[in-house]
Amino acid sequence: MKRSKRDKELTDTITHLIPHAEPITESLEAIHESDAFFARGNTGRFDGAADLIDAALKAPEV
Repeated sequence: MKRSKRDKELTDTITHLIPHAEPITESLEAIHESDAFFARGNTGRFDGAADLIDAALKAPEV
């Protein structure tokens, strides 16, 4: 079997390890949302990495 055909088969079965040739709908929506977020000049939810880590440590486990 040709390697490229085998690679395509693996791509179709191991979706989390090998990205798809085209982005999925959810990915495209997230890209558009983040582009709009930054275009509005919004700041992030956290001031820095320390704030992010602090919030993560305080968050309840799911």
